Amino acid sequence: MQAAPDAAPIGDRLGIVLVAYDNAGSIERLLQALGEEKRPGDRIALVDNHPAHACAALAEKSAAVDLVIRSQNVGFGAGCNQGAAAIEDEVELLLFLNPDSSPEPGSIARLREGGKAEWAAWSGLLLLPDGRINAAGNTIHLSGLSWCAGYGEAPSDYRAESAPVALSGAAMVVRVQAWKRLGGFAPDYFLYYEDTDFSFRLRSIGLELGIVPGARITHDYEFDKSRQKWFYLERNRYVFILRTWPLSLLIVLTPLEVAVELGLWLVSVFQGRLLIRIRAVASFVRMLPRITRQRRAVSRQRVTSAYECLRLLEPRIDTPLLSGLVRGRAILALFSGYYRAAAFVLRVAARA
Repeated sequence: MQAAPDAAPIGDRLGIVLVAYDNAGSIERLLQALGEEKRPGDRIALVDNHPAHACAALAEKSAAVDLVIRSQNVGFGAGCNQGAAAIEDEVELLLFLNPDSSPEPGSIARLREGGKAEWAAWSGLLLLPDGRINAAGNTIHLSGLSWCAGYGEAPSDYRAESAPVALSGAAMVVRVQAWKRLGGFAPDYFLYYEDTDFSFRLRSIGLELGIVPGARITHDYEFDKSRQKWFYLERNRYVFILRTWPLSLLIVLTPLEVAVELGLWLVSVFQGRLLIRIRAVASFVRMLPRITRQRRAVSRQRVTSAYECLRLLEPRIDTPLLSGLVRGRAILALFSGYYRAAAFVLRVAARA
């Protein structure tokens, strides 16, 4: 059973939260663009996680910025929480924006005004520097993997076939009451998956997400960045699954997840990332007691059934960001067949 969405608040005061880490080369340009679109009542908060605090020094000289927080490196999600906590009582909407992004003129206004009343959160189209789509929301796969929806497509070809399952934290608008209801981002991710977790939790309490295609923001995005990124992606997939998926969904998908794990271990060997994966698993095991406690809190908020949660997951792997080996017909048939079987089991269990 879907819960009724929160009513749209009166007012559209926008609180913009920027979490910077060594982004001095791009932050001045972004602050200038935001200053040009800032309206009375808006607030801009910058959280600088880098020890040198070069971005903080630049932001303190900007007339557009209302608050600068010089923080230790607490990670992206926790940094967003810090910035939001400082301004959330003064605004109706929060916009989380990456410091390496460049909004097209008018895009902040389109984001502010484009959210439908039934949406708890929404985004624009994130673009790559060459003009192709970086992300039109995010996809969540049966395996727990998540990737940029629409990656590499032309913006002119974008058509919203359905509501996005998840949004990218690189440019995400959230209604303040929905943000407070969920308690913001889960800080334990540190980097990556906090936006997937937050989006999935919004959907699991019956709230809707959306895309405003006219709001276009260029993002300095590179998929294969570093060994550190792979560590967080590997570990945080486990954290996401354990924190947010209903128990019956976990049980039904366990055989598939075991098969996926075997494949991912082989991939890590062939790609020279075995030690990273071992470190990721060890880190996840150390986090288990804390994540298990968090899981109970997430479960208490959930109103959607395990079957409805399954429907948020995608059986296809259709992104060019992953190897073509996992996008073949045999893999598709495996995941699609398992998806249908899992859906049948969960529907029957719900009627019992």
